Amino acid sequence: MTIYRKTGLVIIILGIVMFFFAVYMFSLTGKVNPIISKIGMYSFIFWLQTIVLGIIVALISKRKIV
Repeated sequence: MTIYRKTGLVIIILGIVMFFFAVYMFSLTGKVNPIISKIGMYSFIFWLQTIVLGIIVALISKRKIV
């Protein structure tokens, strides 16, 4: 595995974790720390872009000639 493929997989996993955290934050009721609420909001906004970026980085590894 090249460094690009490893980095791409880590970014994809990060995007999946962001999605589950955002879903958890939306299902939460009651008072929540405003900072945690903002993190959940941004996680929901950027989870798909993060996964796409991870896929692009992983695909770069196939085209990289060393």
